[in-house]
Amino acid sequence: EKEVSVKVQDVPSAAKEWLKDAFESVQKPKWFLEYSQTGKSFEAKFRYQDHYYSVEFDSVGFVQDVEIEIDQSEMSSEVWKEISAYFEKEFQQVKVEKIQRQFSGLPEDLEDYFDEGEQENLLVKYEIVFQGKKEIWELWEGLFDDSGRFLSILKVQIRPTDNLVF
Repeated sequence: EKEVSVKVQDVPSAAKEWLKDAFESVQKPKWFLEYSQTGKSFEAKFRYQDHYYSVEFDSVGFVQDVEIEIDQSEMSSEVWKEISAYFEKEFQQVKVEKIQRQFSGLPEDLEDYFDEGEQENLLVKYEIVFQGKKEIWELWEGLFDDSGRFLSILKVQIRPTDNLVF
């Protein structure tokens, strides 16, 4: 995955319009062009209601999902218990770096949720970035359903750098 900053005029108008309708009070989101294994997409990032948000759109501006960075304390204890059980089974040690609640669904259903609080026909998942130790420590991104059941995992490849990091 690679992100590059883009100017607002380079973003599809459908993406800008959807974001304005769903998050009326957000004035100047930061826009990025993201390249991943699934292709390219646009992403708007902003702070809203004391959380960091990331809204992903496909290359023509169709909303894909909305991710909200949350603390572990904002998850139900049952969900965290299920996720913890997966970590204990698969890894010797785990250090959680970031938790995001991910919402996906039809654009109008997503907009209704963020604009009016109506939670109909939405799929909720949890994306967790963590360091996990099997034989060695590595960085992972795990995806879990709204009950905390494991769905998928990716090893995060860190790009080599020419700089020494101390």
